[in-house]
Amino acid sequence: MPEERSLYLFASVLSAAIFGVEVCPVQVEADVSNGLPSFIMVGFPSAQVKEAQERVRTALKNNGYQFPPKRITVNFAPADMKKEGAGFDVPVAAALLAAFEMISPQVVSRVMMAGEIGLDGEIHGISGILPIVLCARSLGSRFCVVPYENLKEGRLIRDVPVAGVKNLRELVECLKNPEPYLKREIQEENPSIINTDMGMDFSDIEGCTENQDSSR
Repeated sequence: MPEERSLYLFASVLSAAIFGVEVCPVQVEADVSNGLPSFIMVGFPSAQVKEAQERVRTALKNNGYQFPPKRITVNFAPADMKKEGAGFDVPVAAALLAAFEMISPQVVSRVMMAGEIGLDGEIHGISGILPIVLCARSLGSRFCVVPYENLKEGRLIRDVPVAGVKNLRELVECLKNPEPYLKREIQEENPSIINTDMGMDFSDIEGCTENQDSSR
């Protein structure tokens, strides 16, 4: 007898953690399997990060994304550093949507994401977007998805397409069809801010940027 489909579903999304002037990439992994319905987070998340469990689940429900009762595990890798802040809400939501096949796991591949989600699905700005985008550039990410409030800051870095989203529905639209969405967002921006030749020095930001320094 063929094995039932959807016994095991998995998705992974790229994000980053900031520790002072150091930024480290983080893989946000979501696993969905049969078993007693539950939702657990592992990988050394702080209490604030663990709160994403209820924020994300409620926001998805309030926007029409209903999950069947399954065993859900979200892992933050690497597990040897504490994950803090509300910026992991967006990658957790994207990983869950991909794991439940509401979006294709391929659309989240090599996309850096960060942002806080409200219970109504609105995506709020966070601090530290600039080093996160720098990390994405160092890792060769396809593009970044950030809160719309942080779009101006994110686009100070050249060579990394950055999309700003205001809510969960825009997040899903952007991931499913990124090219038109990125073009639309870019047209809304003042081109003068998409420029790093402003006398700004990013050399104090460590972590991902070290890879770029060594390649010069």
